[in-house]
Amino acid sequence: MFSEPPLTGPAVRESALAEHSLGRLDEASSRFAELPGFARATRVRDACASAGMAGYPVALREALAVSLDPRHGAPEQVVAPHLRGVELGFAKVAQGADTGDPDLLGEVAAALTGRDHRPDEPLRRGQGWLGPSRERAWLLTPTSAHLAGALAQWTVWVQARPTLPRVARLALAHLQLELLQPFAVPDGHVARLFTMLELVREGMLRTSVLPLSVWLDRTGDEYREQVRHVVRTGEHGPWVEFFARGVRELADAQVSLLANLESLAAAYRARFPEGGRLARVATSLLGFPAIDHPTLCEAEGLTLKGATLLTDRLVAEGVLYPWESRRYRKVFLCPEALALLRP
Repeated sequence: MFSEPPLTGPAVRESALAEHSLGRLDEASSRFAELPGFARATRVRDACASAGMAGYPVALREALAVSLDPRHGAPEQVVAPHLRGVELGFAKVAQGADTGDPDLLGEVAAALTGRDHRPDEPLRRGQGWLGPSRERAWLLTPTSAHLAGALAQWTVWVQARPTLPRVARLALAHLQLELLQPFAVPDGHVARLFTMLELVREGMLRTSVLPLSVWLDRTGDEYREQVRHVVRTGEHGPWVEFFARGVRELADAQVSLLANLESLAAAYRARFPEGGRLARVATSLLGFPAIDHPTLCEAEGLTLKGATLLTDRLVAEGVLYPWESRRYRKVFLCPEALALLRP
């Protein structure tokens, strides 16, 4: 059975500070009028960063376009499966699913790679490792019955009553998933998505407003070194401190982002007639800064001609600019909001 390791004072303090920052983010997001769009854009940012970490870099504007319609992307891109995995996970949590359920994680892992989920064969079969290659690995992960047993122990521990601060427990649960690599997918993706889902299930955040992969994309070398330090020494305190500090910094950055978007929303409301369609669509773009004609027709009940006239006006006002996505499908992006969302 996995047991909670003793933690240093700095790790416990950093965990408490991180939870305070998460509370500030949750409060700020509750006041943001375009929260559903912002949460969706956050999931896209996370999927975009996660795909980049897997060796498939994609521009944020293209990931936003793919979120509107997968046909906007190129067939070789992996951002669409990442988006499906993220959306599936949050939909399941909204329905009351347990994030520690191996079957849920296996279903999400399958979606992340574009495979069909097979509940009778959810776990990785081949040898897993951490390191540059199998030959140069600094950890070989368990297989077969050992893997199933270790994952069962992880599940029992995750579902047990907590005795550590919530962010510290989350850091340890994330670490164990990273070390086990239980599914046939680069498991850093599963560990990151589990963390985002657990923040919502635990009630620390009301929805998906923390793009963890964005932070890890910036700190990948230190992340790997911290994991390796745990394997080498058995000391968990520095890892928890590192993880909690990252969560705190990312949450604080998201609070600042929301404040900047609020300022931009106020400028748009002053610029366009109050209660009018122009103001409504312009401010909605501050949540999710991409739109295409089919989406606009559905959201506003417009004909294609009406949607075209509306986007033409917003382009003339500088709120939107047109971008030809793959296969010549036109997407409109809000440059001011997009500039704020980029890392």
